[in-house]
Amino acid sequence: MSFIVHAFIHPQMYFYLLYIMRGCMNFLGITLIKIIFYLFIFAPFIVLAKTEIEIDDIFVTATRSVIAKENIAADVTTLNAEEILQAGMSTLPELLQRQPGIEISNNGGPGKVSTIGIRGTSSTHTIILIDGVRMNAATSGFTALEHIPLSQIEKIEIVRGAASSIYGQDAIGGVIQIFTKKGAEGFNPYLSIGFGRYQTSNIATGVRGGDQDTTYAINFSSSNTKGFSAFFPNSRSAADEYNLDKDGYQNQSVSSSIKYKLSNDYEVDFNYLLSEGKNKFDNSFGNYFPTIDFRNETKNQILSLNLNGQITKEWGSSIKVARGVDQYTDKQLYDWTAYTYIQTDNLYKTTQNQITWNNSINLPIGNLILLYDRLEQKIKTTEVYQKTQRTNDALMVGYNISEGNNHIQTSLRQDWNSNYEDAMTGNIGYAYNLTSNWIFAASLGTAFVSPSFNYAYASADPDALGNPDLKPEKSRNTEISVRYNDSSGSLSLTAFQNQIKDFIIYEYGMTPQSTENLNEASITGLTISGDRFFNHFQIKGNLTTQTPKNDDTDKYLPYRATLIGSINLNYYMNDWIFGVENTGTKSRFADKANTRKVDGYILTNLFIDYRFSEALKINLRMNNALNKDYATNIEGNPKTTGFRYQTAGRNIFVNLNYDF
Repeated sequence: MSFIVHAFIHPQMYFYLLYIMRGCMNFLGITLIKIIFYLFIFAPFIVLAKTEIEIDDIFVTATRSVIAKENIAADVTTLNAEEILQAGMSTLPELLQRQPGIEISNNGGPGKVSTIGIRGTSSTHTIILIDGVRMNAATSGFTALEHIPLSQIEKIEIVRGAASSIYGQDAIGGVIQIFTKKGAEGFNPYLSIGFGRYQTSNIATGVRGGDQDTTYAINFSSSNTKGFSAFFPNSRSAADEYNLDKDGYQNQSVSSSIKYKLSNDYEVDFNYLLSEGKNKFDNSFGNYFPTIDFRNETKNQILSLNLNGQITKEWGSSIKVARGVDQYTDKQLYDWTAYTYIQTDNLYKTTQNQITWNNSINLPIGNLILLYDRLEQKIKTTEVYQKTQRTNDALMVGYNISEGNNHIQTSLRQDWNSNYEDAMTGNIGYAYNLTSNWIFAASLGTAFVSPSFNYAYASADPDALGNPDLKPEKSRNTEISVRYNDSSGSLSLTAFQNQIKDFIIYEYGMTPQSTENLNEASITGLTISGDRFFNHFQIKGNLTTQTPKNDDTDKYLPYRATLIGSINLNYYMNDWIFGVENTGTKSRFADKANTRKVDGYILTNLFIDYRFSEALKINLRMNNALNKDYATNIEGNPKTTGFRYQTAGRNIFVNLNYDF
């Protein structure tokens, strides 16, 4: 116990523990398969007391089963409906950026490309699920988070660290699962209206209802903004003309769900989400096209049918059949060779069909998970790709014990991919209640990422040529943590180390390809997060320090800050909430040679919430209250020295919510 306290006071001790833990594993020769086997053999001899799970504290993404959040060994975060509503007219990327260990890069305002990184990993290293359905585009490898409106979301779960043994490829950095609004008994319509700077307006409406046997929900939203110039003024040569007009964005979305109880033991549910956007952004070729804007249209769609049943008292089973579509269409383009403007429909479409059969079996000690998963990815594009489809079949076994003070989560998964070699990944995590308030946790996991179709197979643009010789990335993530919880708040300290072999790096204009494998990259870091209520105040914050390095050159990986964090202070007074949000990041290098930098920044947001009644609420936000001039992304270009993407200045938004 004294050693744990010493480590808590001296964070460097965590890294010693990381090496000790990994060294012991190697010395004993204990593979993840053996560990799971031993758990099966010896579990019946462990005498522990069972605990009950409170419904408000359950977490499903980390293990694909219901488990108490406080018992999970992994580093996880939950965002509930109240926190999402309090975000007002913020975007989903902006909300996620305030969470521990998450970095966001944006290409010029609402609706523009936004990428996410967890703990210094790439945007292609995070799986995004919507109601359990994959949304990562097979072409780019990442998800169009900018097109998913907060008004459609009821809950978000975030898992940091290797999760391929649960979800397969792409989970080196973690998993973010978004749950859309679902039905509830009764008849509950709502209306939300908002407006603000840049001629921005949002409207969302819907209804949730049902009875004991059937529940349903249908939700609509529409948002429009005139926006601002996607390019940062004066960031290029004064002689280089380019169009700095406003770059607007429109989005319309609808989601629906229905759940029907077939019997006491079986139910079926259907979920649907459609988000369509129209985008405008400045061309990046200056005086070659001085007055032309590029335009694109986007479509993101998921639908899933789920059959859930209790085969026996101890055996629950579910079958999910799902489809996800990510579609991006360029409506106006340039001709690279002739430097002329053309109008065309340049299509990039990913269709993913998914079948998952998940079985949860309660044993005398612990819970057994048996899963079969099939993923079919197909792309349709007007560009030339060397391959346009691939399939992945997988079997997963998980075994979880949550008894008394001991909590163990294990998983082992075998993936068979049609385009790459087979992959086996595993994870073991252990959490122990030191006291009723203190928890110690440690985990070790492996993960992999198959190259995206753009990285491996694109062959139309000679300066962005895919590299068919790319190898899948493989990682080993180790972490330990100490957590404290009581009725007034929580505190968590997590140390992590992620070693990634054959790390894929992209840089525009590299020759002969724009993508290549590094021998190895490593990311070592420490995250502290917590929240506390005192009197009428709540303080909530997080800070992550990390060293994301290219081990081949000892240089920093592009677009990874060594220090990121946020701190929020709320004051509660009767029906009022007054809040201050601060989010910051240290400077980042924009290239693998570490010659160009994106400056660091600290943003301050202010908000006021007022509840007129149980039904009527108003939210007033001032984002970037100090009018900070900053950028999250810069780009190079064969014909220029590069440019910066614009971000919003000080802006005020008002949002009114009414539950009928």
